[in-house]
Amino acid sequence: MRIAVRTCCRRVRRRSRWRGERGTMSVEMVLIAPALLMVVMLVVAAGRWVSAEGMTQAAARDAARAASMERSAGTAAAAAASSLAVADTADAECSSYTDVSGFSRGGSVEVTVSCQVRLADLGLVFLPGTTTVTSSSISPVDTWRGTR
Repeated sequence: MRIAVRTCCRRVRRRSRWRGERGTMSVEMVLIAPALLMVVMLVVAAGRWVSAEGMTQAAARDAARAASMERSAGTAAAAAASSLAVADTADAECSSYTDVSGFSRGGSVEVTVSCQVRLADLGLVFLPGTTTVTSSSISPVDTWRGTR
């Protein structure tokens, strides 16, 4: 008979311990969910920035290379502009500058591309509304190519 009483008391004690923890899972979720959401939004913001940086670097590199293949400074600037028009930056909020002042044999062409990255729609107060990503690329003009 004593064995049955001990088993019964153990079951009651276990149940009373569980009753004291009732509702703790919802409190934990209320505290953890906003922190996890903020981490996800920071990852999205970092992804946008890295994507924009890669896009501007590729556009600047391709435009500088296209400009360096031309034979005159005027056509070099036009080639850089047409390369930027078909790049991924054409649909984004980007601006560019092509420096053909050093366009001669052995000289170089420099293209700078700046793009705006929007972060305001992520809802994180401590992030700026937009940030600017700037990349530049220099491509040498061939020394054996005839230039005018």
